[in-house]
Amino acid sequence: MRRLLAARRDAVAHVAARRVRRQRVSPRRALSATLADKRAQLHKELAVLPEVLQRAALEAQLRDPALLPRRRGTLVSLGDRETALAVDAGLATFLLHVEARIAAYCGEGFYTIGPGGEEALGAAGLALAPTDGSALHYRHLATQLARQLAVGEESLESVILARARGYCVSASDPVTGGAHCALGGGPHDYIVTSTLASQAPAAVGRALAPSFLRGAARRAAGDAIQYVSLGDGSVNNAHFLAAANLAEYAAHRGVGCGVVFAVSDNDRCISLRGHGWLREFVTRRLGGAAAFFADGTDAHEVYAATSKAAAPARSRAAPAVVVFENLPRRFGHAATDRQGAYLSAEEIAAAAARDPLAELCADALDRGVLSRETLLGRCLLYTSPSP
Repeated sequence: MRRLLAARRDAVAHVAARRVRRQRVSPRRALSATLADKRAQLHKELAVLPEVLQRAALEAQLRDPALLPRRRGTLVSLGDRETALAVDAGLATFLLHVEARIAAYCGEGFYTIGPGGEEALGAAGLALAPTDGSALHYRHLATQLARQLAVGEESLESVILARARGYCVSASDPVTGGAHCALGGGPHDYIVTSTLASQAPAAVGRALAPSFLRGAARRAAGDAIQYVSLGDGSVNNAHFLAAANLAEYAAHRGVGCGVVFAVSDNDRCISLRGHGWLREFVTRRLGGAAAFFADGTDAHEVYAATSKAAAPARSRAAPAVVVFENLPRRFGHAATDRQGAYLSAEEIAAAAARDPLAELCADALDRGVLSRETLLGRCLLYTSPSP
């Protein structure tokens, strides 16, 4: 036993010594202690990060709106207030990700999975009632931010600060207190820490609960529905399959289950291609739930489709599915993702060039909802002065 303990101490000491040696030779460890100093010293490296380059491109487009891409669709489902909220949620989503990527490169941030390409999904949050429950996929930050901003109890600054604390896994993060980086925090949200679909069964359980309540408890539940979102790769996960099956079985038995499954489809499950399977899957396998499809890059289509999916869930307590298609993944899955190992340079460039957020800004400008000065000001207000 003494020999085992001694061997264990030696192993621990060896690992500690290796860490010290790595710290001594790491150039980032030698940087000044503050993030501002690190940003200044790493300015050249930060300036060529894909996210930083795309932020600069968006700023240039907002300075000259003629450069902004225009949406192809003609549907207008968002009012002026909803459009402004969707823009705020989209800009905050994108700019927070850029700042999180910078902080991680400087050794001050610890979460780099980004929602690049899904900024228009904030419109889905605007189609929900404030009392609806939500359990969101980790890339669907825009949906969370839009819901918080729509309620109006928090300023955009406080919402952004709270999320920044999450990216840094700070003890001051109001959602997890530093235990994880997760979406949620509202009175009707539930925290999702899984990267797959473990949130789906919980959402179905919540949706079923009112059917078993009586009297005042049933009346208090009202007509709230449960909204649970996931990525296209996660529909193959057993958690989702079990949850969808239970929701459809409940509907078959006449038991109310007002749940909306929202699936974002960028045809990528990290490095695995989707091969167009999601629409086939929904059509073939989820026949017991009403299905709706929308262009996920168009906030108006997202809002309209989510509203349609929420209708049967709210009025008849019936399950529904909404799929947000055509989404680009503009950057790697996370900072550690080496896209060049499984995507061509042309594919990477094409995805980065598609910007739903820029199209949303152009829509707000063309409809007279927000001015060029307002859009540019909001972009710059939540952007650090230098990379």
